[in-house]
Amino acid sequence: MITEKQATMIAHVLHEIRPAWGIDGTRKVLERNADHPAAFGEVLSAAVTAALDPDTQTPGRIYQIQTHWPAKAKPRLPKPEACPDHVGQDGGTCRSCWADVKAGLRPESHVGKHWEPPTGIADALEVSLAERLEADLRP
Repeated sequence: MITEKQATMIAHVLHEIRPAWGIDGTRKVLERNADHPAAFGEVLSAAVTAALDPDTQTPGRIYQIQTHWPAKAKPRLPKPEACPDHVGQDGGTCRSCWADVKAGLRPESHVGKHWEPPTGIADALEVSLAERLEADLRP
């Protein structure tokens, strides 16, 4: 569990590592998860590890996947939400969803979330390609 002051401190540290992660937005993510059972040092460690991970695009992923957390904190972490589309897979890291993304059948924004593909494969590819183009154009 972390305090508002600690959340602000972590947000500033993460902003130094990842300038694209705004301080206010990061602080809000941390404050929303203030009742998380991990201690301050564990949250800080997980947050810094996530910020250093090039695959982690937003600070919200700190709480979505458990790979960033120190080993001693993992037994106390809440169980991740299950992927609604793939039985036995964690929502934030669903391998089947990522396979769909790589195949162009699911937009990356719907990894671990229910995805109702458009009626035709051409429509699905158009949505996926548009999302990838948008991601490539982001600074």
